Amino acid sequence: MRKILSVMLGAGAAMLVVAAFDALASHLYPLPVLESGDPDALAAVVAGMPLTAKWLVVAGWLAGPLAGAWLALRISDWRPAGWIVTAVVLAGSIANIAMLPHPLWMQLCAVLLPVLGGAAGIWLHRKPYPGEPLLG
Repeated sequence: MRKILSVMLGAGAAMLVVAAFDALASHLYPLPVLESGDPDALAAVVAGMPLTAKWLVVAGWLAGPLAGAWLALRISDWRPAGWIVTAVVLAGSIANIAMLPHPLWMQLCAVLLPVLGGAAGIWLHRKPYPGEPLLG
Protein backbone atom coordinates (compact mmCIF):
# COMPACT_ATOMS: atom_id res chain seq x y z
CA MET A 1 0.00 0.00 0.00
CA ARG A 2 2.88 2.35 0.78
CA LYS A 3 4.30 1.88 -2.72
CA ILE A 4 1.01 2.80 -4.38
CA LEU A 5 0.59 5.81 -2.11
CA SER A 6 4.14 6.97 -2.82
CA VAL A 7 3.54 6.83 -6.59
CA MET A 8 0.24 8.69 -6.29
CA LEU A 9 1.63 11.41 -4.04
CA GLY A 10 4.86 11.69 -6.05
CA ALA A 11 2.97 12.01 -9.33
CA GLY A 12 0.61 14.55 -7.78
CA ALA A 13 3.51 16.59 -6.44
CA ALA A 14 5.30 16.42 -9.78
CA MET A 15 2.21 17.63 -11.64
CA LEU A 16 1.75 20.47 -9.13
CA VAL A 17 5.33 21.61 -9.66
CA VAL A 18 4.93 21.49 -13.46
CA ALA A 19 1.63 23.37 -13.18
CA ALA A 20 3.25 25.97 -10.91
CA PHE A 21 5.94 26.67 -13.49
CA ASP A 22 3.29 26.91 -16.23
CA ALA A 23 1.19 29.23 -14.06
CA LEU A 24 4.20 31.43 -13.35
CA ALA A 25 4.94 31.68 -17.08
CA SER A 26 1.29 32.54 -17.78
CA HIS A 27 1.23 35.11 -14.98
CA LEU A 28 4.42 36.84 -16.08
CA TYR A 29 3.64 36.60 -19.79
CA PRO A 30 -0.16 36.40 -20.29
CA LEU A 31 -1.25 34.76 -23.52
CA PRO A 32 -4.00 36.26 -25.67
CA VAL A 33 -7.42 34.62 -25.50
CA LEU A 34 -8.29 32.59 -28.57
CA GLU A 35 -11.89 32.59 -29.76
CA SER A 36 -11.58 29.46 -31.90
CA GLY A 37 -9.68 26.21 -31.88
CA ASP A 38 -7.83 27.16 -35.06
CA PRO A 39 -4.50 25.27 -35.06
CA ASP A 40 -2.77 28.03 -37.03
CA ALA A 41 -3.81 30.68 -34.51
CA LEU A 42 -2.65 28.45 -31.66
CA ALA A 43 0.68 27.89 -33.40
CA ALA A 44 1.10 31.65 -33.77
CA VAL A 45 0.39 32.19 -30.07
CA VAL A 46 2.92 29.56 -29.00
CA ALA A 47 5.50 30.91 -31.46
CA GLY A 48 4.92 34.41 -30.07
CA MET A 49 5.58 33.41 -26.47
CA PRO A 50 8.64 35.15 -25.05
CA LEU A 51 11.72 32.96 -24.68
CA THR A 52 11.63 33.40 -20.89
CA ALA A 53 8.12 31.95 -20.75
CA LYS A 54 9.25 28.97 -22.82
CA TRP A 55 12.22 28.44 -20.49
CA LEU A 56 9.89 28.48 -17.47
CA VAL A 57 7.74 25.77 -19.04
CA VAL A 58 10.84 23.70 -19.80
CA ALA A 59 12.16 24.20 -16.26
CA GLY A 60 8.93 22.71 -14.95
CA TRP A 61 9.56 19.58 -17.01
CA LEU A 62 12.84 19.18 -15.10
CA ALA A 63 11.76 20.29 -11.63
CA GLY A 64 8.47 18.36 -11.53
CA PRO A 65 9.84 14.84 -11.89
CA LEU A 66 12.81 15.71 -9.69
CA ALA A 67 10.50 16.70 -6.82
CA GLY A 68 7.97 13.94 -7.49
CA ALA A 69 10.52 11.12 -7.75
CA TRP A 70 12.29 12.31 -4.62
CA LEU A 71 9.01 12.46 -2.69
CA ALA A 72 7.92 9.02 -3.89
CA LEU A 73 11.23 7.54 -2.76
CA ARG A 74 11.08 9.42 0.52
CA ILE A 75 7.72 7.80 1.25
CA SER A 76 8.36 4.25 0.07
CA ASP A 77 12.14 3.87 -0.43
CA TRP A 78 11.19 1.83 -3.53
CA ARG A 79 13.27 2.88 -6.55
CA PRO A 80 10.66 1.94 -9.21
CA ALA A 81 8.32 4.52 -7.64
CA GLY A 82 10.66 7.29 -8.78
CA TRP A 83 10.74 5.92 -12.32
CA ILE A 84 6.96 5.51 -12.42
CA VAL A 85 6.51 9.14 -11.39
CA THR A 86 9.05 10.14 -14.04
CA ALA A 87 7.14 8.16 -16.66
CA VAL A 88 3.89 9.93 -15.71
CA VAL A 89 5.48 13.35 -16.18
CA LEU A 90 7.15 12.22 -19.39
CA ALA A 91 3.79 11.07 -20.76
CA GLY A 92 2.28 14.44 -19.83
CA SER A 93 5.04 16.43 -21.49
CA ILE A 94 4.82 14.32 -24.65
CA ALA A 95 1.04 14.82 -24.70
CA ASN A 96 1.65 18.56 -24.32
CA ILE A 97 3.96 18.74 -27.32
CA ALA A 98 1.61 16.53 -29.34
CA MET A 99 -1.34 18.87 -28.69
CA LEU A 100 0.46 22.22 -28.97
CA PRO A 101 2.98 23.22 -31.63
CA HIS A 102 6.34 23.77 -29.93
CA PRO A 103 9.74 24.57 -31.41
CA LEU A 104 12.07 21.61 -31.92
CA TRP A 105 14.28 22.50 -28.94
CA MET A 106 11.23 22.39 -26.63
CA GLN A 107 10.17 19.05 -28.09
CA LEU A 108 13.61 17.64 -27.29
CA CYS A 109 13.45 19.10 -23.78
CA ALA A 110 10.00 17.56 -23.25
CA VAL A 111 11.54 14.13 -23.71
CA LEU A 112 14.97 14.58 -22.13
CA LEU A 113 14.36 16.81 -19.12
CA PRO A 114 11.72 14.69 -17.34
CA VAL A 115 14.09 11.71 -17.52
CA LEU A 116 17.00 13.81 -16.22
CA GLY A 117 14.84 15.33 -13.48
CA GLY A 118 13.56 11.93 -12.37
CA ALA A 119 17.08 10.49 -12.37
CA ALA A 120 18.28 13.45 -10.30
CA GLY A 121 15.45 12.98 -7.80
CA ILE A 122 16.30 9.30 -7.49
CA TRP A 123 20.00 10.10 -7.12
CA LEU A 124 19.30 12.71 -4.43
CA HIS A 125 17.49 10.08 -2.41
CA ARG A 126 20.07 7.35 -2.86
CA LYS A 127 21.45 5.81 0.26
CA PRO A 128 25.14 4.91 0.29
CA TYR A 129 26.37 1.50 1.25
CA PRO A 130 27.86 1.37 4.77
CA GLY A 131 31.26 3.05 4.70
CA GLU A 132 30.68 4.65 1.26
CA PRO A 133 30.70 8.47 1.10
CA LEU A 134 27.47 9.94 -0.28
CA LEU A 135 29.17 12.08 -2.94
CA GLY A 136 32.04 9.71 -3.65
